[in-house]
Amino acid sequence: MNQGDLIHIPQGVQLWSDAGSGMRHRTTERPTVGVYLGGTNTVYQVYANGVEWNLKRRDVYPMETAYAS
Repeated sequence: MNQGDLIHIPQGVQLWSDAGSGMRHRTTERPTVGVYLGGTNTVYQVYANGVEWNLKRRDVYPMETAYAS
C-alpha cells in the first residue's frame, strides 16, 4: 500500500484518533472510502470524512485500480 492509495472501509469498522484534546472514537455506519496515509503491520492511518483516523489493517481493503487503455 502506498501513501495516497484509496481504501475501502466497510460498515462497522472502529476508527480512533489520538487528538491533542483527547481520544476520539467512531464506528462506521456505512461503507466509505479513505485515503491511506501510512501505518504499521497492524494499524493504518487514513484520511476519511475530513479527519485523520487510525484503524486496524485487517478491517480495510485496497480499492481496485482502473485499467487505462
